[in-house]
Amino acid sequence: MQELLEENNPDRILLGLVTPQIGYEFVKTADDTAFARAICALDPDHFVVPYRDMFRYMKPSLETQPKHRVVKSLEERVASFINILDTLVTQRQEHGHALGLDIYRHLLRCTAAAGIGSFARNVFRNFMPAEEIVPDLDCYNYLMEALTWNDAYSRHERYRLRIVTHNMLRRSGETRPLGFRGHGVASPLNPKNQESIRLEILSIFNELVNQGLNGNEATFCNLMVAMGREGDLGSVKSVLKSVWNIDVEALDKFDEEELESPTFYEEGSPLRPSARLLTTVVHVFCTNNEVALGGMLLDYISRNYNVAIPGYTWTLLLEWTYVLSIQNRNSRVDRGFGEGRIARRAVESVYHVFHNEPYNVKPKIVDLMFRFKGRAVAKRLFPALYDLRECMALLEQERTRLSEMYDQLRRSINDEAYHLIFSDGLPSAEFLDLKRRYILTSLQVDCHIQLISIGVRNTFKKKSWTSTDEGTDWPYRGIPDMITEWRDWLPNILSYYTPTGHVRLWGRDFRHAAIQSANSMQTTRAGAMRLLLDTYSPIRLRHATEFIHHRGPWHAIFQAEVDNDTSGRLSDWVMQYESALRQERLTDQQVATSVVEMPGPDHLSETWSPWGGMFDQKAAPKPSQERWEMKEDGSTAEDEVHGKDE
Repeated sequence: MQELLEENNPDRILLGLVTPQIGYEFVKTADDTAFARAICALDPDHFVVPYRDMFRYMKPSLETQPKHRVVKSLEERVASFINILDTLVTQRQEHGHALGLDIYRHLLRCTAAAGIGSFARNVFRNFMPAEEIVPDLDCYNYLMEALTWNDAYSRHERYRLRIVTHNMLRRSGETRPLGFRGHGVASPLNPKNQESIRLEILSIFNELVNQGLNGNEATFCNLMVAMGREGDLGSVKSVLKSVWNIDVEALDKFDEEELESPTFYEEGSPLRPSARLLTTVVHVFCTNNEVALGGMLLDYISRNYNVAIPGYTWTLLLEWTYVLSIQNRNSRVDRGFGEGRIARRAVESVYHVFHNEPYNVKPKIVDLMFRFKGRAVAKRLFPALYDLRECMALLEQERTRLSEMYDQLRRSINDEAYHLIFSDGLPSAEFLDLKRRYILTSLQVDCHIQLISIGVRNTFKKKSWTSTDEGTDWPYRGIPDMITEWRDWLPNILSYYTPTGHVRLWGRDFRHAAIQSANSMQTTRAGAMRLLLDTYSPIRLRHATEFIHHRGPWHAIFQAEVDNDTSGRLSDWVMQYESALRQERLTDQQVATSVVEMPGPDHLSETWSPWGGMFDQKAAPKPSQERWEMKEDGSTAEDEVHGKDE
């Protein structure tokens, strides 16, 4: 363990700590400085944040389908990591050691990155006072962040953070429904709600001030998020004015030249704005239906403080621009979702701004898909198809990189020097780095394949396209041409509307041949490799590596071996916890029943219909339109359309 600490590789340190032959004695006898150093090396920016940002645009159906490319959900991944931390520090305490400020601060940092407010509150309010640990400013900041983002990254909550009456009523009740349990808010019917996130964060802020601590950028960003969670934009603007002298009201009315410049802070100052403030401003104002104001402040702050705007912040602004541009259904407008609605052309404008001078952000598939959706809603056929083709070009580049990593990983496992990977009992740093990059790239490719697939299939769901610049006769010529071009992206059964009825194509054999010709089997092999190696368990990782070395990446056979093992030789406590999480996920009714079973090799196509069996009549009854617009993850128009296909 001392050698691992000197090496400072997070993956090897984690595997060392959970390997009994290496970590048990260290956890039991190491001095406080060494143990704190080991725990703090398990950086959430390495284990949580990259996956958290990616899963925002990944549909939940990938958690259960398809079986050879199934994705470990963000909730599983975060729970495994937090459980390892909790188990290690608990073992440490059981051996009579106290945990110092560094360890508690790191636990709070991990809960903040993962959005687990209950854990953070327990650590801060119970464990730290019990050991008479006095929190510092970072502890307060991490606590506030964990509470304001509690459950906000989960599949149920991440699309329900918008401030509209419908959502606020559900968050203000004593019993909150699924998707609204992350934080509570005050309301006219319950103005002193004890679970109000705004009141709790204000109380924590007053507490740190009374402790003689001065807030930094993170402190005031957390304050603004908490205010924004309850629609208190007045207080958000007050924070911007008092801390950075940014007068939002004046900016919205007067030219910049007529206003006083923002407060200057030297480099290294705790109040010097960074990308965090930019992202916070976009999130707070956009969730409060003020996209134009959020975009204006993003540009203003970045220019005045010379802060580069991250690509994910631009994507967040584009996402909200798209969401607020499509809130025109009467059912949603009647429930308050029409608030802050903007023109559809705003999506094109925002996309153009950050992909051209002076920002020149490289196009990404997620950005292109938002523009595609905006063009599809406007029924602009040819521009929408252009975006899909651009996505395909980027996807091919990603697939090539993934294929190269796959080959590199197979070579490292099958090479004659294979035994060197575990020369010191743990996988080498080079192997773990390649494995991590491979898993992230593989997840990204699967996410993008899913987004493009949904986009292509939704193209056929439209009854008509108004864009006929080239004289396209959509139902009779356009659709057959599209089928030819996108044949390996279509379902086994393709149904679409014509002016006189509907057409159903049974193309399973044709589609399977097209998929094989497109070399999509490579995607299946890549997914199987990821399933085998994506684990925190040292025993499973070693067994999987040996299995690939001798037999290849056959996940089904490997899993059968593990399931049939009665000796316990192929299992450890980390693997048992991961398996329990996966089983719990598969039996969760909210997950298992939310996936629409599309016809395929595992499902009977004869009993499937996109209209829910309601097309026995000459014309479709009007209510079936809602079914037709059901998303791949099972949600309908009743759900928040944040990041989903409309």
